[in-house]
Amino acid sequence: MRDYEPYYTEDGSIGLYSYADKDVYHSKFGALTEAWEKFVIPSGISNLLNKKSEINVLDLCYGIGYNTKSLMSYIIDSNLSFLKNKKFFSGKSNLVSIYDNKLETEKSANLSSHSDTIYSDKFSNGLSKINIDCLDKNEELVKLSPLFKTIKTPGEVYETLVPQIFSCFDSYYRLKKIYENAASVFYPKNKKEINELLDLKFKNMHIDKEYKVNELVNYILLNCMYTQYGKEYLDESIKKIIRERSTSKFLSNSMIKYAKFNNFWGYNLSSKYSLSTFLHNIYYATLSSRYKNINFKAAESLFNIHFYINDARKSIKTVKRLYDIVFLDAFTYTKAPQLWSVEFIAEIFKHLSDNGIILTYSNSAQIRNTFLENNLYVGKIYNKKSDKFIGTIAAKNKMKIKYPLNNYELGLCNTTAGIPYHDPSLSFTNKEILELREYEFRHSTLMSSSKYMKIRSLRGNNDK
Repeated sequence: MRDYEPYYTEDGSIGLYSYADKDVYHSKFGALTEAWEKFVIPSGISNLLNKKSEINVLDLCYGIGYNTKSLMSYIIDSNLSFLKNKKFFSGKSNLVSIYDNKLETEKSANLSSHSDTIYSDKFSNGLSKINIDCLDKNEELVKLSPLFKTIKTPGEVYETLVPQIFSCFDSYYRLKKIYENAASVFYPKNKKEINELLDLKFKNMHIDKEYKVNELVNYILLNCMYTQYGKEYLDESIKKIIRERSTSKFLSNSMIKYAKFNNFWGYNLSSKYSLSTFLHNIYYATLSSRYKNINFKAAESLFNIHFYINDARKSIKTVKRLYDIVFLDAFTYTKAPQLWSVEFIAEIFKHLSDNGIILTYSNSAQIRNTFLENNLYVGKIYNKKSDKFIGTIAAKNKMKIKYPLNNYELGLCNTTAGIPYHDPSLSFTNKEILELREYEFRHSTLMSSSKYMKIRSLRGNNDK
């Protein structure tokens, strides 16, 4: 029996519940929203894109790929004007002549040993190559990731289409009934889930309609799967899941058809001779007008994606790149302590470029102190929309930290709450790591976090 179960989160994207860990993979408020707000937006990708020949990204705990998909979506959308110009990729273009002198100098200085020589001519036209290494131990989920649906929530329809057509109606319940009836016609198998989404969405109007997955991303990811796995990608275990009603209802029929097509003809053959026709027949007609004129192969060539299926502690020792951006999106530290230890973060440190950053959703003093123990500068991820700090950022370069920890937060890191996990050989079991910290906690001479907070409260100077 599988140890996970798909479900819809409140922004309409799909989340997963792990029976083994008794925990969710994603925030209940929205898997896609979390990917954008805690990882993509604060990554500073806008300051790197098309200013470096290559941008290296490490996605730790890839899962079903929301962080990678959202990042790819941002990159494709940012390059729309180039991707719609089919002459752009055939040679020099007047559109980007202003880049030439600057980029030629930067290209010679920055191209690493991992550069794609075929791509080097394209960067002279101003586009960065995006290398993404995805680490996860659950191969089944990784393989399924491009097959999951991209959900457009009823709330998005309400915010755009419904007010325009039914502006004369003021009643929420009448609008809801109209859309439910329409949804039941077009999505009869998912009527229950759609109705649930309507209720969730109307209770959570803060969700940003711009948080979405570009319609090309899953096709690019699926091609990457075939590049890495060949016909072994669509093995019997994946075919079985596709047939299971409980899971298949979360999967995209067009993506499944595309996977089967590649499996039957062979990806290399289909890519060379039949891809354009197939893509047109399967999904091109359903794309929004925004994407119809995009050169698909040009968009695909922007990315070099590789999947490492193993314990991340082993995989991190096999990767060769220095990363500009690291997404650390592991299960909470009490459930997956092996991915939050001082020693594991030390391995990430070795693969972090001088201006690279690590992003994580965690705000805990323990995790922040783990970064500090590795001589990283540590700060907070600020969300302007909610006016809250929603995660942690760590970097080698102090200038990368816009919102550093304040005195109160630094002090909390030096209490028992900040005692980190240790995994000296990077091979301890979860139980051993937890027991080791518990031992250190019991024998610590540090002030307790509760006493520290009480003292600071009495002083009336929390620096929050």
